Amino acid sequence: MNRQELVDTVATAKSESATATGEAIDAVTTAATGRETVELIGFGLFASGERAADVGRNAATGEAIEISVATLVRFTVGKVFREAVSAS
Repeated sequence: MNRQELVDTVATAKSESATATGEAIDAVTTAATGRETVELIGFGLFASGERAADVGRNAATGEAIEISVATLVRFTVGKVFREAVSAS
């Protein structure tokens, strides 16, 4: 489901739900950018963190390459959401 499909699903008045959906996405993005955790009870948890630097290998040449530190956003599925998906 993409953003527009979510808006259409929630829509009673499309302009209002499009605005609300956009604001919700912006709020989650802003929180994750600021290293805050966003917990939507029953749905899941968005949390940002860093992946440590590491040494990898170039698959073509076998040469060692340095993988730099990266900031990631992780999503952990909530219990209610997980159970609903498992039941279907």
